Amino acid sequence: MRQVIFVLFAAVLLSGCIPRYATHRPALDVDIQNEQGEPIPHATFWLQTHRMPPGYYPPPEKFTADNSGHVSVSRVSEWENMIFFLHGTMIYSWSWCVEAPGYLPREANVESLRPQVKLLKARTPERCRLAQYAEARQ
Repeated sequence: MRQVIFVLFAAVLLSGCIPRYATHRPALDVDIQNEQGEPIPHATFWLQTHRMPPGYYPPPEKFTADNSGHVSVSRVSEWENMIFFLHGTMIYSWSWCVEAPGYLPREANVESLRPQVKLLKARTPERCRLAQYAEARQ
């Protein structure tokens, strides 16, 4: 039995890779509100996937809030090889931005995302950098 385990372990090390189930987009549920806590319908939620090592930069994904200001993002995962080599394994992170007409955009990374995102009134119209990036790539 020990020999079988040793042979399997050696085969994995010699192959240089193992499969792993990677999350390409996290599941998110967000309510977009104004300063008074009222929902902002049809606000735009942008989600950017960052991949390290770099090389492929997918455009930000656009999600639109419903009439109650709620945005639901479904998780996307798939199997990929984890390669035992310098820069062989993909590491994913995400950033987001919320914008709505008449409000200041708000952005951060996914780790700091709260269930409610409050937007402040704007004096001048502003856009998310992610929105500008997505529109420039079209």
